[in-house]
Amino acid sequence: MGFETAFIAGQPLHVLVMDDSGEDVDRCVRTLRMHGYNVRADLASRLDEFMEQLRQASYDVILCEFQLPGWNALEVLDRLEKLEQKTPFILVTGSLDDATAAMVIDRGAHDYILKDRLGRLPLAVRRVLREQRLLNERQQAADERARLLKRLENTLAEVRRLNGLLPICVTCKRILSAKGFWSRMEVYIERYSEARVSPSLCPDCASTRYPECFN
Repeated sequence: MGFETAFIAGQPLHVLVMDDSGEDVDRCVRTLRMHGYNVRADLASRLDEFMEQLRQASYDVILCEFQLPGWNALEVLDRLEKLEQKTPFILVTGSLDDATAAMVIDRGAHDYILKDRLGRLPLAVRRVLREQRLLNERQQAADERARLLKRLENTLAEVRRLNGLLPICVTCKRILSAKGFWSRMEVYIERYSEARVSPSLCPDCASTRYPECFN
């Protein structure tokens, strides 16, 4: 798979680790560093800590224990959904039955790792980061497509106007667009065509502006 060969040693990784076991947190961070990540980890075990960390920083991935003091990973996922947070989420827990694992994945987790199998964690992180990058690229492509379609609609509207009357100010020579804005002629041409304006002077204007050159 592509994600297995697209890793660069020393790649920065900002992680939010949600766990009340300092030893388990250290193991997760150490495992990622041994794999080659340059890890910067922030910790949270309570809801207020979690919310404060999200307010202060953005993260590449969230690693979360299933059972936390007073709440659990499902509530974390609910919070992320309400905040419209798209940060990849990996459950890292001591034990998990199949039904609970399926429920966590269904609620939005990208993967889950058992703590006695932390060797899987680096590859899981690489996979979810790759998936997140691809999603971002698709979203950017969709946004660009929408922008181009909007520009095309505007251009077609102007082309239709060109088949009829094109309002041009008789004094300043500005052109009225379909949206009601007056633009300089060169700006209008470059916006609605492939042409680019090259500033120049015709002979009549040149002789008027610089008569000394024509005597």
